[in-house]
Amino acid sequence: MDAAEMKKIWEEPVSGSKQVARNYIPESTGLEMVEYCEKLVAVFGLEDIEQSHDEAIRMTQIKFRR
Repeated sequence: MDAAEMKKIWEEPVSGSKQVARNYIPESTGLEMVEYCEKLVAVFGLEDIEQSHDEAIRMTQIKFRR
């Protein structure tokens, strides 16, 4: 998923307000999660960028699990 697609998904609520669409995650927390995930992609530095990104998403979900 590229940045434009991610922004589109973030900006367009599934139904109702943005807060509902984001499962009540405050925007500041969402931005923190994106920052953490992108740092992990760089740290992993795997030859396969998609694999790096998938692993970074998985680890971000673990870190920010509620």
